Amino acid sequence: MTVHPSGDDQRQAAELVRCAVDDGRIGVRDAGRLLSTTYRARTRRELDGVVALLTTPGRDVSDRAAYLRAVVHIVLFAAAATVLLIAALHSVDPLSPH
Repeated sequence: MTVHPSGDDQRQAAELVRCAVDDGRIGVRDAGRLLSTTYRARTRRELDGVVALLTTPGRDVSDRAAYLRAVVHIVLFAAAATVLLIAALHSVDPLSPH
């Protein structure tokens, strides 16, 4: 019996491709090929092949992407807080022209 992938299965696989591009693990050309395979998949096995290429054993790619985005936000917040703290310590308005 052949198991056909659902639209949700295809959308989840496409999200894994997007995360892999965002993480820099694959290029746009590879992403295009994988998305084409994802949406042309007629069997669950074909779709599983795409997912297997993009996932790390024991860890979901989307979890990694969310983690990396959170780290970037924290770093940016810390940098902004540092600038404001230094400006306050030196009694300088960080937004005024010099």
